[in-house]
Amino acid sequence: MDVTEFRKKQHKEVMDFRSALTKETDRGCALFAVAYLDKALSDLLFCAFAYDKKIETDLFGGTAPLANFSSRIKLAFYLGKISKAERRDLDILRKIRNDFAHKAEQIDFETPQISNRCGELYFSYHEKTHRARGHFTAACLGLLSSIHAETLKCQAPEIKEDTSLTELKEKQRTFVKSLMEND
Repeated sequence: MDVTEFRKKQHKEVMDFRSALTKETDRGCALFAVAYLDKALSDLLFCAFAYDKKIETDLFGGTAPLANFSSRIKLAFYLGKISKAERRDLDILRKIRNDFAHKAEQIDFETPQISNRCGELYFSYHEKTHRARGHFTAACLGLLSSIHAETLKCQAPEIKEDTSLTELKEKQRTFVKSLMEND
């Protein structure tokens, strides 16, 4: 698939995602939207790493280092794939998702704690007085767009080739010898 076809496919998926969000309850919207962002961030990181057939198991599966959204956010930031503002908004969205996922009581986007967090989102293009769910979905779409753009720019490095053990030992001997001669 060429880049144009890929972008068309991705655009359709984003439009379907946006449409699906409007049909969800507040809880469903929060859980689905952040899961979608989590997957997009995972794809970005996957594209930034050298490929090996064990990468998914080693880094993304089960209890692996990048198996959760929080770890993915941090690594994307420290790799320079997302900005400080993007990291901040992703962390806010993660907290909102956790509120919806882990609280049994009836909550929605107008619950003060959630509404206040939504009002703090940088990536919402709405006026400050707009309703919280609008801020939430606008920020999700803005961040998704940014993550997708960064993913398209990614160029994975090649896995470093092994140096022969004999060659490595010789380099170490030469290095140590040069150190001793300089003393």
